[in-house]
Amino acid sequence: MNLNISEGLEEGSLTIKVLTSNSVISTLLTDEKFQGKVIQPQTNGSKLLAEHGLAILIEINNNNEKQSFLLDTGGPKSTIINNAKSLGVELSEIDKLVLSHGHVDHYGGFMEVLPKLKEGCEVILSPHAYEQNMILIPKADNDFYTPEDLSEKYRDLRKQDAFILEMKLPPLRKALVNKLVEENNLKLIEIDEPITLTPGLITSGPIEIFDKDEISKGFYLMKGRKEFLENTFRDEIALLINIKNEGLVIISGCGHAGIVNTIKHAKKITGIDTIYAVIGGFHKEWEAAEDIKTSIQYIMDLNPEIVCGMHCTGFEFNKYISDYDPYVNGIAGTEFHL
Repeated sequence: MNLNISEGLEEGSLTIKVLTSNSVISTLLTDEKFQGKVIQPQTNGSKLLAEHGLAILIEINNNNEKQSFLLDTGGPKSTIINNAKSLGVELSEIDKLVLSHGHVDHYGGFMEVLPKLKEGCEVILSPHAYEQNMILIPKADNDFYTPEDLSEKYRDLRKQDAFILEMKLPPLRKALVNKLVEENNLKLIEIDEPITLTPGLITSGPIEIFDKDEISKGFYLMKGRKEFLENTFRDEIALLINIKNEGLVIISGCGHAGIVNTIKHAKKITGIDTIYAVIGGFHKEWEAAEDIKTSIQYIMDLNPEIVCGMHCTGFEFNKYISDYDPYVNGIAGTEFHL
């Protein structure tokens, strides 16, 4: 399998559009320092809707040939449908849909989006995307529990009111995906390795864990009703794009495997060390300030031109990184022209 993207896309051929995210702002001005590479919706933002979710459209224009790829479909409120229409995006023109991981804020729009895709459109996801996830966040001053502790003491901890957040995430149902795919004549690809979507654009495959401390804390896999397992997010997929003379564009759904791990993995499998842009969800909520600052410093040392953490990235991460020139406030309707 050839994953060589060293040739890259021509500069100016890539457009990235945020179809849905956690916020809409009609008064956020386009920052001129990016010289047209980042465009905010401004007053058009009043036509858009927000929800806890993410959907990102990737368009490639080469020699008057356009290809469209969709990363995720947002949450269950299906704001993507309203926003795609408001932004002039035809979902029927999408060539391939990639699910970044099996959380409802990313697959939530499947019921509305998949019937609008053209026949033969590929729906690409990890076979691990169907696994049952649980979020358990301990109350202040308590460490995150190990899977072993939870398997042994979960009922007692619940009785002690030990969690500030306890959420069993609705799993992606394989039977439902198969039904939607069959009814709409789509093509389902369940794959556990990187693949080429088009020359210059590949999926990451499972993201290598270089630093376990980077993994999102408080998430567990459930086996049956009582057994908790470590969650290293083997279902997570990022998109990696090479732009000639600029470097890698990394698009992350949530960054649960760690945004630093994602960047290191991208560099390793592509052989490209220059990072042009990092865009998407970085999931730094619930992280200690020092850990956030360490991740930011790693990213800044790579000298990217654009860093845009949205959706689940969290207030603290964006507060600290907003002092740096590459920072972009990403909202529904933000566009990148790279």
